[in-house]
Amino acid sequence: MNESEIIALRAEATELRERVDFMEFQALSLSTLAKVMQHARIVLFSMNQHGTTTMSDGRGLELLGQKTGERVGINELEATKGTPVHDYLQRALAGETVHEMVEAAPGVHFDTWYMPLRDPDDRLDGVLGLAVDATDRVRSERRLAEKLKLIEQQSETIRELGAPIIKVWDQILCMPIIGSVDGDRAGRMMEDLLTAVVREQARFAILDLTGAEVMDTSTVDHMIRILTAARTIGIEGVLSGVRPAVAQAMVTLGINLEGLRMMRTLHDALAWCLEGTVTARRAGNGLRAL
Repeated sequence: MNESEIIALRAEATELRERVDFMEFQALSLSTLAKVMQHARIVLFSMNQHGTTTMSDGRGLELLGQKTGERVGINELEATKGTPVHDYLQRALAGETVHEMVEAAPGVHFDTWYMPLRDPDDRLDGVLGLAVDATDRVRSERRLAEKLKLIEQQSETIRELGAPIIKVWDQILCMPIIGSVDGDRAGRMMEDLLTAVVREQARFAILDLTGAEVMDTSTVDHMIRILTAARTIGIEGVLSGVRPAVAQAMVTLGINLEGLRMMRTLHDALAWCLEGTVTARRAGNGLRAL
C-alpha cells in the first residue's frame, strides 16, 4: 500500500468517525427531545400549507384531553374559524413568525409559537408550532392583577375617608381633614372639593382641621390654597379647627390670610354658613317681592 492510499484511507476513516459522532449526537438529541415530550407540558405540532395537522405530540395534550396524533388530518383553519388562532395560523402560513398566548381550552393557557416552514427551494410549506403550558403563570398574573385592583380600591377608599366631602346643609359642604396633608394629597382634595361644589351647586365650603394628626403651617398653607381656588369660582370658604399656636405661627411667618375666614370650631363655621344662606334667601325673596 503506497503513501497516497494510506492518506486516502485515513481521510475515509476520519469522515466515517465524523459521521458516527454526528449520528450519536442526533441520537442523543432525539433521546433528549423524547424525554422532554414525555415529561414537559408542551405540545409540538405541524401543519401543511393548507392548514391540515400533520403531527401533534407532547404531554401538554393531556391538558386538552387529547392523545398523540389525535388531530392529524384535521384542517385547523376550518376548525378555528372565528377565533384568534385562525388569524395566527393565517399569518404563519403567510410567512410570519407569530408568538401569542392561546387559551386552548377553558382555563388552559399555552404560550404558543407558530413558525413558517419552507421547502428546499425556500417556498412556504406549512407551519411548525410549539406550545408551552402557561396556565399557572396566567392564573398567578390574574391573581396579582386582582390584588393590585383591590389595593387600588382600598387606597381610594382610604383617600376618601381621609378627606370625605359631606353635604351638611343645603348649599353647604364640609371636608373634615384627617391626618397630615402633603402637596399631592392637597391637589387631589382640591380637585374633589371643586367637583363636589359644582355637582351640589354649593355656596359655602368648610375645611375642618380639628381631626388632623399633624397640623403644621405647611398643612394650613395647603388648606388656604384650596380655599383660594374655591373662591375663584364664587365659593365662600371657611377654615375651622385651627389651633391657636398654628394661627400665631401663620401670622409670624407672614402667611397671607387676606379674604380667608377662620373659625375656632366646626360648630362656629357651620353657624356662620347657615346665617349666610338665610341672609341670601331673604335677599332673594325681597327682590322677588319688589
